[in-house]
Amino acid sequence: MCYGNLNNKMKFIQRYKSPKFIGIGDKVRYQNNIYDVLVNYIVGETDKTGYTPKVNRTILIDNNDRKVVVNDYKLLEIIAQWKLNLLSII
Repeated sequence: MCYGNLNNKMKFIQRYKSPKFIGIGDKVRYQNNIYDVLVNYIVGETDKTGYTPKVNRTILIDNNDRKVVVNDYKLLEIIAQWKLNLLSII
């Protein structure tokens, strides 16, 4: 059975299950534009300046340094997740 080129027919969209999985530097698609995650605020977690957000909020930045604030993490499509490899530092 031949299915041909499945890359053009089937595209899987990955989305975050929780805002806790969003990492700084992740590449995401939002409203058909590509962004990097700049800041990710999670309800109830305090940052180093003492700010505790009342709602989940993700700040994205594009290649032209334009910033976008997203309040619903479920609208973000994962393109690439940035992971720190600690073994490469040692």
